[in-house]
Amino acid sequence: MNLQVDFMLDTERRSGSTVSQKFVIRLAAFIIPVIVLGLFVVLIFTYQSSKRDRNLVEQEKIQIDPEYKKVLNLERELKNVQDLKTAIQGWSDSRLDAYRLLRGLQSAVPRTIQLTQWILNEKVEAVGTVFGRTAGIYMKGKVAGERPAADVQLLYQALKSEPPFPDIMAQIEVKRFAASEALDEQGGRVFDIECMLKPRLLVQPVSPASKPK
Repeated sequence: MNLQVDFMLDTERRSGSTVSQKFVIRLAAFIIPVIVLGLFVVLIFTYQSSKRDRNLVEQEKIQIDPEYKKVLNLERELKNVQDLKTAIQGWSDSRLDAYRLLRGLQSAVPRTIQLTQWILNEKVEAVGTVFGRTAGIYMKGKVAGERPAADVQLLYQALKSEPPFPDIMAQIEVKRFAASEALDEQGGRVFDIECMLKPRLLVQPVSPASKPK
């Protein structure tokens, strides 16, 4: 004899029939509005939160703006001071070391030569893309002795090669070498020498690599 015992309660029993289409439509009609309503609530909350954050940022901006403007003004003042410092430093750095030049000239002039005139003309003008000091030296003199031409040539070579002239001079030229016209200097020679100095820049040019992008 086979004995079967059913422990399932009636309330636990489920129908095996398929879900009706009407039930599905009712379920969808309930769930979809709930989902849409939930999304709407989330959007409203996000909007309110963003609006609150925006108001806080605007308040902070209002508080920060005066300080920001002060910083900008200080930066402009600092740049003006730095530009002024650079300009002053440029004038100092480009100054001709006249003492060193005259000491070198004193050593370079042969004993047979007497300088009668020494003129330095200097001006500030554009040198490429920046400004600098350009200068020229014009000297006149007379030479005595047995080899006046050789002595003038010695002076010329000294101006080209002996310190400090190579660091200073860009071009040297003997403009005139002739017999003296003075009655008491018969047999003597006079000469004119013109020198162009290297430009001394007031501000160093900005290289392409260091230009702001």
